[in-house]
Amino acid sequence: MTDNNQPKGFKHWAKATLLFIGQSLLFCLGSVYLTITFVDFFEGSFSFAEVSTLEILFSLVLISLVGRHITASKAVGLKWARVLYRPLRNMGWFGLGWLLIEIYIEMYGVGVMDSKLYSAENSNRMQLFDLLILQLCLYWAAPKLPFEQPIGEVAVKEEAAQ
Repeated sequence: MTDNNQPKGFKHWAKATLLFIGQSLLFCLGSVYLTITFVDFFEGSFSFAEVSTLEILFSLVLISLVGRHITASKAVGLKWARVLYRPLRNMGWFGLGWLLIEIYIEMYGVGVMDSKLYSAENSNRMQLFDLLILQLCLYWAAPKLPFEQPIGEVAVKEEAAQ
């Protein structure tokens, strides 16, 4: 209900529904992107036998970024659903962008699977790209604490406002 006890209109519910569908799609795309990245990381075998040194370094950085994200989320007081949603939303945006690039390539006659982008010689580069995207998404997902200004600057800004 609004301030004057009137029920919310159709525009409000339509906007809320579209927002929910959009956020759900980003969450699903991010989950798929994360799953594909980890399956590619372990190369389908889910054992540490085939993990390279570079992948171990990426894993250590990834663990530190997850810790940073959780610590910052606790400091701000985010609920656990938002803590999980923020990195997956970012991955969903990258997944959506990648999907649009693939659709663009397909529309203009270059087969995605025939292009050099998906060739075996570029598989390590693509895996490196996916791991970098994953780390960037975790880095950007960490909430920022509000900036506290010293007392002197607040007084100067208040004097300037008068």
